[in-house]
Amino acid sequence: MSEADYMERIHELPCVVCWKKLGRKTYGVHAHHAGDASERNNWALIPLCPEHHEGPTGIHGLRRAGFYRFWKTNNTELLAWTNEALSKF
Repeated sequence: MSEADYMERIHELPCVVCWKKLGRKTYGVHAHHAGDASERNNWALIPLCPEHHEGPTGIHGLRRAGFYRFWKTNNTELLAWTNEALSKF
């Protein structure tokens, strides 16, 4: 699978926060890079709906540490959920 194909596949998944924390599938996701700006890797993407990406309860709205506290999760778990979603959807 090419990097472009992988990125397209991420955009087909539901938001992993909506799916795992709220029990619903929300599509129309943004591909969030798991690392900080200096570690950007298109193979480490997390599908997040606009709210959970940039909204008030999102990773950019709350900043990373606040997001992890609010949702009781971490980067490793978000990537694991992404891998699980890739195998299910």
